[in-house]
Amino acid sequence: MSNAPPEEALDAAAAWCVRLAESELSPAEQAELEAWFAADPEHRVLLDDAVCAWRAIDDQAMSPGMVALRGEALEDLRRAQQAQWSRKPGRRVVIGGAIAACLVAALAGGGLAWRASLPDVYRTTEGERRIVELPDGSRASLDAATVLRVRYDGGRRRLWLDEGRAKFSVAKDPLRPFSVAADGKLVVAVGTTFSVEKLPGQMRVVLYEGHVAVLDGEGARGRPPPSLKVDGAPAERLLTPDHELVASTTSDATIVSPTDPSRAASWESGQLVFQDEPMDLAVERVNRYAREKLRIADPAVGRLKISGVFTSGDTRAFVDGVTAVLPVRAEPTSGETVLRIARRQSDGGQKKISGAGESSAD
Repeated sequence: MSNAPPEEALDAAAAWCVRLAESELSPAEQAELEAWFAADPEHRVLLDDAVCAWRAIDDQAMSPGMVALRGEALEDLRRAQQAQWSRKPGRRVVIGGAIAACLVAALAGGGLAWRASLPDVYRTTEGERRIVELPDGSRASLDAATVLRVRYDGGRRRLWLDEGRAKFSVAKDPLRPFSVAADGKLVVAVGTTFSVEKLPGQMRVVLYEGHVAVLDGEGARGRPPPSLKVDGAPAERLLTPDHELVASTTSDATIVSPTDPSRAASWESGQLVFQDEPMDLAVERVNRYAREKLRIADPAVGRLKISGVFTSGDTRAFVDGVTAVLPVRAEPTSGETVLRIARRQSDGGQKKISGAGESSAD
């Protein structure tokens, strides 16, 4: 008598595999799955084998072509299990070989589809800026030291800002929302112009025109994440053109305030404009253009505020200006300049710094 599992058990394992991959199980479905496990201990093993075969092919490649290939792989696995189930002593080894064979066959037929499912990556080095034309006619302007990943598939236009800053001019397409994820936050737009920037401990969004929704988290299984809130109100209702949203990535703190759009976009023309900017964030931006980095060695330096206009890439002018008007001293070392607090009396007035290192009291 054959010890092979019945056809319906193999089919059920493949069906459960697909259901688990596509969406979260409802309480009723979870109870149904537990009952199926309880009916026969081998059911859990069958599902484990099917899941291994499914996950072996890139778990992010969910295009229709790859779904079909996965289905073919599962069917091949089902036939292999049917043929080999009675070989109890070596069954796990044999099934492992079947999984490998299914994987090789699926990748051989769908290698191009798998590669097409990966995001396009655009990056800039220190001091480099570039403009990227996206497939739908949208445009992304990348600041220096920026990494942007882009993936268009089906009805979605998804982007991830891994480092730096980028400004987006979004082509209108109401049926395909345009989303940018950064540090656990999600900016969603349809047709608009905005920028997203990653800084230590925060994510910034500047809206130049149109409307964006700023959400907390990147969402899961097709459900929209909750909106960020400012004073209890949804952030997207407060973010209007010529406003900036600053969201902490370490707490729930979120601030929305007016901004000068020309100042906010000055980096695109090669200028760094600071207005009461904390030194730690100013140094972060200056370092995007510097091969020899600045490093703040004293936390007190990072808390100082700076106002001024500098040419991006002219790190020496920035250091000269800062040390001329703030209680800061610069110590050049091998490959970097260290900024430390300098103990001296304050003149009691706030000073603005120009790119040439000149200063004037308010």
